[in-house]
Amino acid sequence: MGNKLLLMVLLMSLILCTAALLMSYRTYLRDTRMLYGQEGQTLARELAGQADPENGEGDARLQQILSQAVTQEVASFVAVVQPQDDGLEIRLCAGDRREEGLLAAGDKWMPGGLGYTALELLQEGEEPEPVFWKDADLGWRMLAVAPVSQTGDAVAAYVVVERDMGQAAAREQGFLVSMGVLLVCLAAALIVAFMLVVRRILVRPIRLLTKAAQDYEGGENKSTFTKVKIKSHDELRTLSDAFRMMLVEIDLNNFEQKELAVREQKLEIELQLANELNQSMLPKELPEREQGYEFEVHGLLCRGREVEYDFYDYFMLDQDRLCVVIGAVPGEGIPQALYTAMAQTAIKSQLRSGLSLAAAMTAANSQLHEMSGAFVLHALVGVLDGMTGKFSCINAGQEVPLLMRSQDRYEWVKAPPYAPLGQNENVVYQVLELELRQSDRMFFHTRALGEIKNELGKDFAEDQLRATLNLSQSRGLGVERQLEFVRDTAGAYSRQVQVDGYAMLALEYRRRDRAMAHCVLNAGQEGERLLLDFLRGQLEANAFTGRQIAETSVLADELFVLCCGQAEPDARFLAQCAVTEENGTVLLQIKGSMGGRDPLEYTRGEAAARAAAYIRQNTQRVVFESLEDMDVITVTRQLTAGSSAQSGSRQQTRR
Repeated sequence: MGNKLLLMVLLMSLILCTAALLMSYRTYLRDTRMLYGQEGQTLARELAGQADPENGEGDARLQQILSQAVTQEVASFVAVVQPQDDGLEIRLCAGDRREEGLLAAGDKWMPGGLGYTALELLQEGEEPEPVFWKDADLGWRMLAVAPVSQTGDAVAAYVVVERDMGQAAAREQGFLVSMGVLLVCLAAALIVAFMLVVRRILVRPIRLLTKAAQDYEGGENKSTFTKVKIKSHDELRTLSDAFRMMLVEIDLNNFEQKELAVREQKLEIELQLANELNQSMLPKELPEREQGYEFEVHGLLCRGREVEYDFYDYFMLDQDRLCVVIGAVPGEGIPQALYTAMAQTAIKSQLRSGLSLAAAMTAANSQLHEMSGAFVLHALVGVLDGMTGKFSCINAGQEVPLLMRSQDRYEWVKAPPYAPLGQNENVVYQVLELELRQSDRMFFHTRALGEIKNELGKDFAEDQLRATLNLSQSRGLGVERQLEFVRDTAGAYSRQVQVDGYAMLALEYRRRDRAMAHCVLNAGQEGERLLLDFLRGQLEANAFTGRQIAETSVLADELFVLCCGQAEPDARFLAQCAVTEENGTVLLQIKGSMGGRDPLEYTRGEAAARAAAYIRQNTQRVVFESLEDMDVITVTRQLTAGSSAQSGSRQQTRR
C-alpha cells in the first residue's frame, strides 16, 4: 500500500508543479512583455511627436533624431515608414538593420511579427499593439508603431521602433528554470513530510490491522486485534473498534453455530429413532386366506419437516372382525415417540382382551392417563364385522371420517368427536355404528392433512379433500392408489415446500349380498372377464345351475359389448345384479356414459344388430334411461325351469 500511495503522491505533485510552473511563467511573460511594449510604444510616440512632416528640412532633422535614439541604445532599429499593400516602404531608418545592410531607405519591409492584419490597420490610420517575434537574422525582437500626424489629424507616416529582446528572453528562460527548481524542491519536501505523516497515521495502522486480520484468519494468534492500539480519533480508530466488535460477534456466532449443530444433530438422532420406532409400529400385511377377506384396507404415512407422531394400524381381532386405528400425539421428541408406541400397544391389548369397543376405549384411556398426564392421543378406533358389514367406531379427538356408499359420493360422517385418550380419566365414550354394504368405502386421516393450506390460506380439508375423493379418477382407483392420489393432490395444493406429516387410512367393504351386488368395470376385454366372474359368483350364491348361469352370462356379455360400443374407449361402468329369491328373477343393470344412446337401438353392424335381437328375445323386460350424469340400461330375466318356454310372453319396455 505504501508504494502505491507514494506513486499516487508523486503523480499528483508532478501535475500540480507543472500547472504552477506554467501559470507563473505565463504571468511573468505577460507582465514583462507588457512593460517592454509600453516602453517601446512610448518611445515611438515621442519620436513621432518630434517629426514635422510639413517642414521641408524635416527629413534631415528626423534622421538625426532616429540616429540619436539608436546611439543612446533606447532602440535597436528605428524607421519612418509608409504602409503599402505589400509591406512598409522605408523613408528614413537607423540602427542595426541599416548597419548590417539588411534595410535601407526606399526598401520594402514586412516585419515578421506584424502580420497583414496590423498592416491593414496601418493603412487605415490606426495604431496597432506592440508585437514580439523571433527574427531569423537578429533573434527575439519587439516592434512598436506610432503615427506621424499632419494638420487635420491626417496620418503622414509611421515611426517604427524595434528593440532587441535577447536579454529579456534569456531572463525569461532563467525564470522558468529557477521556478521549476524551486517547485521541485518544495514538492520533494512536501512529499517527504506528507509520506511521513501518512505512514504514521494511515499506512502503519492499516498494516497492523491487516496483520491482525491475517493472523486471525490463519488461526495463529486470535488475540492480535486486542494489541492493536490506534490513538487517532478518526475513521481508522472507528475501523479498529469495529473489527474488535466484529470478532466478538464472530466468536458469539461460532458458539451459537456449535450449539445449533449439536441441537440439529440431537434432533436428527431423535428423528431417526422416532422414524424407526414409527416404522416398526406400522401394521404388517394381513395373512393370506384361501377364501380372502370381505374387505380391503390400506394406510399411508407421509413424513413431514419435523418429528411427528401420526400413525395408523389395523389388525384382526378374530376370524371375521377387523380393527382399524388412526391417531396422532401432539409435540415432538423421544418421549412422544415412546408414548405413541405405548398407546398403540394399550389400545391393541384392551381390544384383544375380549372387551367391547366402548369398554376397551375407556380402559385404554385410564391406562394412558395413569402413564403420563402430560401427553394425549387423538385417535379414531373402529371395528368392522366382515360377515355382517357392521362398522362400530369411537372418535377420541380425531378428524371426522368420510363415507362413500356404493360408488356414489363421499360425505362426512356426522359424529362429534370425544376427548382425546389420556386427557381426562372420567370420559364415557359412545359408539357410532354404521352398516356397510358392498363397495362402501371409508376414508380416515389425521389433522395435519386437513390443515395443509394453499396460497389463499384455505385448509385442504375445508376446500379440497372431499372434492378430491369425489373425482371420478379418484373413485375409480383401488384404495391403495386412492391414498397416493390424495397425497399427490395435497402436495400440489400446498404453497409450502414441506408440510407437516400426516397419516391416512382407507377401508372398502367387499362382501357380496345374495340379493344385491355390484362391481366396477373398465371398457374392454378385461371388463368382460370381470363381469362374467362377478355374475357367475352372484348366481352361484343364489343356487342357480350351470345352464342358467351360462345363458345369463352370454346375455350379459352381449349387453356389455353393446354398451362399450356407445362409450369412450376408457369408459368405466357399474354393473349391478339383483336376484329375487321368491320367483328366481334376475335383474342386471349397467350404468355408465353412453352418450344418451340406447345400445340396443343404435347398433353398429350386423353382428351388433343380432346381439340386440338376442337380448330382446331372451329377456322379459328391457329399460333404457338417459339421466343427467349417466345412462342406465336394465334387463330382467326369469331363471326358472320353464324360462325357455316362456319367451313368448316377454315384455319389452324402453324409456
